[in-house]
Amino acid sequence: MAGALDRLFKSVAKSVVADLGKSLDTTITYTRKASTSYNLATGAVTTTDASYSFDAPIEFIVSDEEGGYQENTARLYITPDQIGNNQATLQDEVSLQFAGSARAAKIQDIRTFKGDQEYMYILRVVF
Repeated sequence: MAGALDRLFKSVAKSVVADLGKSLDTTITYTRKASTSYNLATGAVTTTDASYSFDAPIEFIVSDEEGGYQENTARLYITPDQIGNNQATLQDEVSLQFAGSARAAKIQDIRTFKGDQEYMYILRVVF
C-alpha cells in the first residue's frame, strides 16, 4: 500500500506543479552544478553544469530594500523530473523573469517533500 500511495503522491505533485507553471506562464532556467574540479596549476575551480528550462509556479513573498537596493524573495515549486531527477542543492542556480528582465536568483532554502522518493521541492530564492 505504501508503494502505491508513494507513486500517487509523486504523480499528483508532478501534475499540479506542471499545470500551475503552464497556466501562470512562468518559465525559469534551473542550472544544476553537477561536479566540481580544481586545477592546481591555475587555482581555478570549474563545474560541469546542466541547464533545464521549464514552467514553474512562483510565489513572490516580499520585496524589501537592502543597502539601497531592492531585494526580492520568492518561492519556486519544482519536481525532480524537471531537473534531471536530481536533488536540488544550494549551489544550483535559478534564472527567472521579474519586472521585464531575466534575474539571477540565489537559492537560500530547499524544502523536500518525500516518502520513499522525492515528490517536490520548494525553493526559497533571493534576487
